[in-house]
Amino acid sequence: MPENRKRVTVFLMILAAVCLEATGQTLYKAGINREAVVHGSLWHLPNLFSFVWQTVTNWRVLSGLAVYVAEVLLWWVILSRSDISYAFPLMSMSYVLLLISARVFLHEQVSLERWIGACTIMVGVYLITRTAPLHH
Repeated sequence: MPENRKRVTVFLMILAAVCLEATGQTLYKAGINREAVVHGSLWHLPNLFSFVWQTVTNWRVLSGLAVYVAEVLLWWVILSRSDISYAFPLMSMSYVLLLISARVFLHEQVSLERWIGACTIMVGVYLITRTAPLHH
């Protein structure tokens, strides 16, 4: 496979992993918002067990967990084809995608400072993508 095509393939796999990360987190949050209510302190054992039970029996949380399993499998493939010093920093794109997801799907208010931070992350991602991602 030509070198340029390998780079594009690795980058697309990282984008897929970023999407899986943001999807998993969004599902977790949606599940927690709907079901898991903490009454009192989590240091009180019955409260902790109730919270854990509500969480692990929620389909959104379980779906988020399944998405994470897929992400881990994809991540292993990415690491077999790329330097971690290239791949892992690019996972920060998940912060940007998660801001969008939080706003669109969870209806959270996202401050201007957070959007500026997201833009700063994307500048860093751009700089990182200008280097070769493959180990030899």
